[in-house]
Amino acid sequence: MKVKKMVKRLFAVGTGVAMLGATAMGAFAADLKDYPSMFVTDGKFNGLLVVGDTASSVDNLALTDIAANMKYKKADATGTTTTTVSGDNWRVGTSSLKYEMSSSDASGSSIGGENFYDIQTFIGKDELAGLGSGTYSTGEGTYNYEQYLYFDKANNAQNEVVKYAVNNDDVAADYLHFKSGANLGQYKLEFSSNAQSTVQDTAGSTCSTGTVLDDFENTKLTMFGKEYTIVLARRTGSPAGQTVKLTLMGGAATSTLLEGETTSLTAVGKTYDVALTYVDSTYAKFTVNGQATDKMQKGDTYKLTDGNELGVSEVLYQSYAGGVHSADFFVGASKVVLQDSNITDTISSNALVLGSDTVSGADVVMEGTDDSTTFSLSRISVNITADSDYFVPAAGKLSDTIALEDDDKEMLFTNNWDILYNGLEAADSHEIKLSASSDTKYKLVWYDGDNNKVDMPLAYADAATTLQLSDDGTKMLIINENQTVAKNDYFVVTGGDNSAGSAKSYLLQYKGSDKSTATSPKIRFRSVGSGENLEYSVAGTDPEATIKLGGYSFKVNAGSSNTVNDFTVFVDFNGDGTFESNQSASGNSTFTDITDYYGATMTFTENSDGLDSENFSRSASMGGFNLTIKTNNTNDYDNQAPSDISLNISVASTKVQIAQLHVNGTSSLITPSGETNIAYGYTSMGGKMTYTTPSSTPGEFTYDYPKTQRLPQVYVTSGAVASSSSTTGDLTAVEVGVATKLDSEVADAWAQNLLVVGGPCVNSVAAELMGNPADCTAGFTPGKAVVKLYEKNGKVAMLVAGYSGEDTRLAGKVVAQQPAKLTGMEVEVSGTSLSDVKVGAPMSNQ
Repeated sequence: MKVKKMVKRLFAVGTGVAMLGATAMGAFAADLKDYPSMFVTDGKFNGLLVVGDTASSVDNLALTDIAANMKYKKADATGTTTTTVSGDNWRVGTSSLKYEMSSSDASGSSIGGENFYDIQTFIGKDELAGLGSGTYSTGEGTYNYEQYLYFDKANNAQNEVVKYAVNNDDVAADYLHFKSGANLGQYKLEFSSNAQSTVQDTAGSTCSTGTVLDDFENTKLTMFGKEYTIVLARRTGSPAGQTVKLTLMGGAATSTLLEGETTSLTAVGKTYDVALTYVDSTYAKFTVNGQATDKMQKGDTYKLTDGNELGVSEVLYQSYAGGVHSADFFVGASKVVLQDSNITDTISSNALVLGSDTVSGADVVMEGTDDSTTFSLSRISVNITADSDYFVPAAGKLSDTIALEDDDKEMLFTNNWDILYNGLEAADSHEIKLSASSDTKYKLVWYDGDNNKVDMPLAYADAATTLQLSDDGTKMLIINENQTVAKNDYFVVTGGDNSAGSAKSYLLQYKGSDKSTATSPKIRFRSVGSGENLEYSVAGTDPEATIKLGGYSFKVNAGSSNTVNDFTVFVDFNGDGTFESNQSASGNSTFTDITDYYGATMTFTENSDGLDSENFSRSASMGGFNLTIKTNNTNDYDNQAPSDISLNISVASTKVQIAQLHVNGTSSLITPSGETNIAYGYTSMGGKMTYTTPSSTPGEFTYDYPKTQRLPQVYVTSGAVASSSSTTGDLTAVEVGVATKLDSEVADAWAQNLLVVGGPCVNSVAAELMGNPADCTAGFTPGKAVVKLYEKNGKVAMLVAGYSGEDTRLAGKVVAQQPAKLTGMEVEVSGTSLSDVKVGAPMSNQ
């Protein structure tokens, strides 16, 4: 590892540890763009609002602003959250192909999925204005050209993918990942007809052994939206006729001075007073804001004290009396050297050179012909290769990530384009959850065909090593259509086709019946989700009744004599009109499939031999079973099928347990550094998985399943761009209740979710989150504040803190009134009011 890179990495990690304390390597699974959803359960605030005992009054005002304006969108509310990127950009994806997230179905770098090349092999002027058509004029003629950006031609399935992963700083989150050694892209400029120059010697005469391509010199060429002047064009090296070297200058401001003259230019936001102090037949010399340059010849650049450069594009010296002594120059200049030792092949022989530095990861290919009289150039290409693994975070840019690795971000040829990852799309979601209500019981939480939350009794440990599908050993869950349902038993009916998106499921409880000989006999059921009681007349013959829910009908037959009260029943669980008979493992017994309101399907299989109806018989004890969650409707995703999630549920020492959890057959969820007994992952639906494995209580699994597929928001940009978010639809105020605490009243910061206002100088809980820094002002800058998320063992804390109380209050106003500006794990807030506020990634991350 390079020393400079190591220092930067240690600084970043050291800062992270100081800021995060015990959570320095937390999961970072939460995202500010989801605020306040991480603090809301069933419409109520699920944490504490904490302000310091000694905090100023403006901290209290910030806390009040946040609490009073906390609003969320209900699961059944209409509306959308839209992220807009303004400026020259192309979002990765087309009208027919959506760019999808990779499922966490492999370990580490082995996770593969959909990459840019799968979506589109290249982009050009139709996608990005910076790749517009151009015209190149030389002394020989005018030539049209086209520009393209090709994506990874190797089509590496582990490259250019969005996945949940651990980055180089050991932080877990969703990232846009570029694999080390893989192709980031290839810039290509193609002339419609070859651009040509005569071959001359340095005296300007046509010469077959000459080195000067005079027609190319002092011409302008625009590449990726950035204009350059070719100041030198040479045939170099050996053999003659195969080599070329172009030296280009690009600058923010350009001018021409006579010897002794002075001018003022504005470039890159600064004013430069430039004087031409010396000219001869070869060299020119300048002073810039009082700083004297070296003698410079055509094609040279000189780095100024502010880091910008002055470059010379032409020196004119007429030695006779009254002759012109002048120089053309650039301020803020960038010098680019494109060189290839064999224009007859497509193999790079030279890296890109910027200024005097060779740019690692950027390799130049120029193609053409040379007959020693005329040099013809047909194509310029720059192949870009990742020098490290680049993990671009939500709200991050590829260029910043390259720089963080201490690699050359100049590999993004021209530095006038970038790739932006804006995180996953916002989408309504709800949790499908395997939850332990006690050591001996599991329930399955899902949403029925009318979007009612359902807590379904699933597994009950009836002995040290066996379980039943039951609530308590008496009220059973019947999932096999050939089994009778007794009074107080539970069962699920599912009508429609889950692969076509028409399926609806409902959890019902059989509440008993009158005997058929009674006056006006009734049979009764309860819809668990809605709480509605369903009552039907007993027919006296099969079918005894027909349950009607969600537009579907489910026949009910007597399972025992209907001449007694509360007779058992058979139910046509799938509404196909047929009651399947008891079958062997090789038969086709119908087990209940559950379809969640948002489309996820849950299926059951027995441990050892799959469809064994006997082990799903009523009251049977079994060693365990498999619950599989999948997405059957292909219209719910584009072409990356979400991985099946399989949970093996069993018993150990009279405790229910998740014996195994597999995603597409592998155990691949990530436990972030700094956390224990918890792991995370995603599917290509953009659904987040959370698996907790406490040491003394049963493990639990949560799948945050979206109503619509959450797609990665990835943009190729050119020039200056900006992104913003807006939310439409009705928002509902969060019921905060009595949730405010002083810092001295919080005994354990990680016993609950926290929203902490004020920095470590005035709030001891903030200090604990930040690792109790020795200097409580460390990391804070006057006029700025941070809004930052911390996460540990399933709990989330959000810090809103500034250098001063006024800085804190402004950040509080942003959280309260402009939450759509929040994204990622941390943002920096600066300004004096909401009218001029700026919200973006902190400078330390750029």
